[in-house]
Amino acid sequence: PEAIRATNVFCFLTYEGAVNFDAITNPADRAILEAQIKAFGQAPSQILTEPHPPRNSAIASNPTMHHVSPEDVSMIMKFSSNAPIIHVAANTASTVPAQAVITISNKHDFSINKYNQNAGPSPSAYSEAAQTLSGQQAQLPLSMDSLLILNTGLHRRHLGDNFDERISQRHQSFVVTADNRFIISTGYWDKSFRVQNTDMARTTQVLYGHFDIVTCACRSEITIAGNCFIATGSRDSTVCIWIWNGTKGAIVDKEYPNQEVNPSPAAILTGHDTEIVCIWISAELGIVLSGSEHGLVLQHTLQGEILRAFENPSDMATPRLLSPSNDGDIIVCYDRSKLSLYTLNGKLMRQAIFEEETIQSLVLNADGQYTVIGGDRGFVQIIRTHDLQPIYAYPQCDASIRSLAITHDQKYIIAGLSTGCLIVFNVNFNVLNQPRRDPTGTVTNSTKHIQ
Repeated sequence: PEAIRATNVFCFLTYEGAVNFDAITNPADRAILEAQIKAFGQAPSQILTEPHPPRNSAIASNPTMHHVSPEDVSMIMKFSSNAPIIHVAANTASTVPAQAVITISNKHDFSINKYNQNAGPSPSAYSEAAQTLSGQQAQLPLSMDSLLILNTGLHRRHLGDNFDERISQRHQSFVVTADNRFIISTGYWDKSFRVQNTDMARTTQVLYGHFDIVTCACRSEITIAGNCFIATGSRDSTVCIWIWNGTKGAIVDKEYPNQEVNPSPAAILTGHDTEIVCIWISAELGIVLSGSEHGLVLQHTLQGEILRAFENPSDMATPRLLSPSNDGDIIVCYDRSKLSLYTLNGKLMRQAIFEEETIQSLVLNADGQYTVIGGDRGFVQIIRTHDLQPIYAYPQCDASIRSLAITHDQKYIIAGLSTGCLIVFNVNFNVLNQPRRDPTGTVTNSTKHIQ
């Protein structure tokens, strides 16, 4: 009755029990009605047994399964904020007490989504329409942050409002510690970078070491105790190296390790003339790589000694992303879409240009044999690291890819989209030497390789 009063009804033939076929004796009339019902379809007799959740509510934003390419897409998670997800960290090793995938949006809110290590593909997850939401979540690799589902304590998932609005933040603006307990964020107007715990988003440290806004950060591999190096880059064209103490959960001074207040950088790296755009640090190799606006990629030691400059493939090109492999190969993305492969000694080996694409994120798998890239066109592609040859493309997303991560067990690729979605792709790096599947017919020919 309420639907009738609101003029919110379908054709009467679509409703269950609207026509008594037993009372129709004329075969022609019966055939006409049957044809109309088939054309219109039939309305379900009951969809919900309780009030419909409002749009963008916490309930409506629970993870949902989609029937599109179930062999590729494991799950899709939608956050109600609709804000682009610019950072994804997948600290899912079995040694981590709380295995989780942490996402950060450009509105500076974050989520801690539990990782289900034993989750695996199940046909019933795609075909059983009667499955409850809780039953689905048990089979999915991620469980949405409970605070977002309950829509309570959202202040515990926000990094604050002190960021400089002139800075366009991206994946390298944040670092998540290996134990998922702290987030290190950059881009503050007071030229600091900050450490905040993920439990209450409480700022535990405010650190100063640069003379201009901090633009990017990264961390090295961790020791058994959870210690590592933190590198920060700034608009002042310098890179600072800091020491992270995993036991204390804080950056400490090199000379006075018990001092957590106002620690000094362990080293300051110079050599650039412009703003630092991308950075990478390795404790195992003892090197730091950094790229600057319209400048070169420089290689330093952890002590601050400059080793070499990498050949820029073209004048005034800007290195935006870089990521080395375990074999010492280094991939650098220049400008929008030019990938360059270097040796650890800075020799340019190969180049590839991905036409009509702006690469927003790249990440290497565990052994460094494959590189996953994502960009504005919504494609997530896997390329071979040693020759930059595309070998696999996932179904095109309906929004640009802003961040990428690979779980520690190498089972899933996690992509953060500009629409606030988190897409989890299935992956098996052991079978990627098979011929590449091209879902669009255009991706294969969109890459130029330059030897």
